[in-house]
Amino acid sequence: VCCGAHTPSMVKSIQRWRGEDGAAKGLWSRYASQSARLQASLRRLAALHGRYVADGRAAQWLEALARLGGMAPKEWFVEASLDGCELATALNEVRNASLELRTLVRSISTASGVPVEPAAQTRLLDATMQQRGVLMALVPGAGGHDAVLALVLPSAPPPAGLLATRQRVSSLWRGWDDKGADAAAAPVCELPVKESKSVSGGHNGVRIEGAAAAALLRRAAAPLRGETALSGGRQTLVVGLAAVVAVAAVAAAALQQPAASARSFRSS
Repeated sequence: VCCGAHTPSMVKSIQRWRGEDGAAKGLWSRYASQSARLQASLRRLAALHGRYVADGRAAQWLEALARLGGMAPKEWFVEASLDGCELATALNEVRNASLELRTLVRSISTASGVPVEPAAQTRLLDATMQQRGVLMALVPGAGGHDAVLALVLPSAPPPAGLLATRQRVSSLWRGWDDKGADAAAAPVCELPVKESKSVSGGHNGVRIEGAAAAALLRRAAAPLRGETALSGGRQTLVVGLAAVVAVAAVAAAALQQPAASARSFRSS
């Protein structure tokens, strides 16, 4: 591997751990439940946006996002508790669910010996989550050293809006200097992603598929993994994290397409 992580090897190691470790089933079940919780919280956020738009309050949605994005995330709980702010509640649910999911992913990493969220990525993700306007940050796909993903909000009124957050996160990533004992030379750069638009007959960025199309894709992919079903504890870690990213893409459309990813290049 000349860059990032070798996904097939990681997946095989995870599956071997699940088959050999008696405690794996319980941990995996908790991970699957938490993954579903995060996906549900993202869907609720997207549904809330839909209600704002249906009520003709699209401008108010953007104003509320910018106001909350400019706050320290710990203040969202106060907004939700004292002011009954539904958007603050929804954002708080997404953030907390993502943090709890990451805790379980790190537990799986430790138990299996597979660096799904390596310590170096943990430090980068934690620093990213501390930036105002960052809703959540995690490792996408099978995890490993090659990328992190951040879902961000506008953190200033227009015209700065989303750009203010992106510049803040980009500055952190470009100047990232990991001081951890296991740190290796790993330059980080931003790879912005957004809902794709048809360009010259093709697609760029993230493509949002409907539920029916997603189900067809899952069924088509099952034979490639030697599986007959993708439900509950039979999900692979890749499918679980990919599902979170897919739902995050839908939420990104409601948040004015604020998804961004970072790729770190590391020789191994």
